[in-house]
Amino acid sequence: MNNSRRRFIKQSGSAAIGATLLNGTVTQSSLGRILGNQTGSKPTLVVIYLRGGADALNVVIPYKEKKYAELRPTIALPGPDTKDENRAIPLDDTFALNPNLKGFAKLYEKGQCAPIICVGSPHPTRSHFSAQDYMERAAPGMPNVTTGWLNRYLEETKSENDPDLRSFVLQPQLPRSLRGTYPVVAMPRRLSDQTMEIYKDSYNNMTTKRKGSGQQLKGQILSTGKSTIANLKELNRLIGQDSGSGDSNYPKTPFGARMSNVAKIIKANKGTEVTALDYGGWDHHQNEGPIDGALGTKLADLGDSITAFADDLGERMERVLVLVMSEFGRTVRENGNNGTDHGHGGAMFAIGRMISEKKTYGTWNGLEDPNLYKNRDLPVNTDFRSVFAESIHSLFGFDGIKAGLFPKYSRENQPLNFLRKV
Repeated sequence: MNNSRRRFIKQSGSAAIGATLLNGTVTQSSLGRILGNQTGSKPTLVVIYLRGGADALNVVIPYKEKKYAELRPTIALPGPDTKDENRAIPLDDTFALNPNLKGFAKLYEKGQCAPIICVGSPHPTRSHFSAQDYMERAAPGMPNVTTGWLNRYLEETKSENDPDLRSFVLQPQLPRSLRGTYPVVAMPRRLSDQTMEIYKDSYNNMTTKRKGSGQQLKGQILSTGKSTIANLKELNRLIGQDSGSGDSNYPKTPFGARMSNVAKIIKANKGTEVTALDYGGWDHHQNEGPIDGALGTKLADLGDSITAFADDLGERMERVLVLVMSEFGRTVRENGNNGTDHGHGGAMFAIGRMISEKKTYGTWNGLEDPNLYKNRDLPVNTDFRSVFAESIHSLFGFDGIKAGLFPKYSRENQPLNFLRKV
């Protein structure tokens, strides 16, 4: 087989099969390989992307800073040292959590939740599209890099015995971080075994009687397509199972349901190593509502869902890391619409039982103008690539920086050391 044909199968097969045979509901589907059913409780990374630029300053609150309330006269949260019933939950002498993150606070007290402050991209863009591209491809300011950092990791570490569900997403479109040459299973919105049988019949009715390189290529596509359907049916079977009392603890929300389903697949010991979820709607330019409004409601869903996930997996969280991120933070000052605008430095969360120490990670400079980025935003004191690199190194023992996984990046500062090795 010539090189161009190999590239076609490797790079185009996923999108072509997914978009055409699943009627457009999967934009980049799995090439699904039947290469053995390697199972077991592997370390697993669950990446959650908050699309829209979450307001880090009303998630992890610097309650000791006098400027915090001055800069946010209508959306500042009451500090933990007040008697307000909606007061923030203290983490230490400097920071507190949004009161809707009660579950995160409990995990923090157990040493299982690491808030990371002033983290993000060194690139100055405030464009959602560019910032998301740069973060998910782990290549700030490099639009020529088109593969996701998680897909590059999977490709770099692949073997002939990779399990079929080594990586999957429970949504129709692959997050940017998982797009690339390594095959990843993506789930259509409406999936049933009956639907899959229709597609299976379509494959079986295609003939390969004529000889030649064209038919050889067609045979390759048929094989990968059938494998994709088998993987989707297996996902459908796993998420349809009753996993016990753990189901009842999840919020009755789409995000809660997806976290419950991810837990079911991890508990099935199918060798899952990487999965990712998109959670949209974090662009709060007006009426932000950090307690009972738009931001507060989403934070309650996020925190309760991930806390239920951690409780559901129990001891398995020794080998499962949840990493929560957003493309950037928001302005330190509120705007004239009781909201905030696109900023720079943000926050991340790492949840798991491999957290090194109970503390808030990252460097804090304060809220005085000289300490802000361009006198308006939190600075980026920790490059997000440092967090990515430490995550895969601690979980999988893979040195992404040494392997060149992050283009043009070599860590300038010491790692945060927020994780111990699994």
